[in-house]
Amino acid sequence: MGIMEKLFGKQERVNVDEYEELDLSEFEAELEGDSETYIKVAEITSLNEIPEVRRQVYDGNIVIADVAFLKHDKLTLDRVLKDLRQLAEDVHGDIVGLGEDYVIITPMGIKIDRNKIRGTRR
Repeated sequence: MGIMEKLFGKQERVNVDEYEELDLSEFEAELEGDSETYIKVAEITSLNEIPEVRRQVYDGNIVIADVAFLKHDKLTLDRVLKDLRQLAEDVHGDIVGLGEDYVIITPMGIKIDRNKIRGTRR
């Protein structure tokens, strides 16, 4: 018995004949009709995009806003972030930054968990 077998146990070799191709189409759900909530992506380059983001959140959609373009204009970035925070407060939703380039705004009834999902260790 080699050292690897002592550490990890004896590994069984997988026989190529045991390999089976799965048809994943049977697991795909077919959505019929419209959804109540959509996830929308917005690129915010100025204050002009805020009214459309506001409309989307008021309509019950989640918006992922890309604010990377505004990094060079701190004054506009601060104003946009202030407006987005106020929007989340107005609709009793939630807002969180995702990295340095994205902000997620949710409508009422949807909260963002700030904890990362991690696998369990055995």
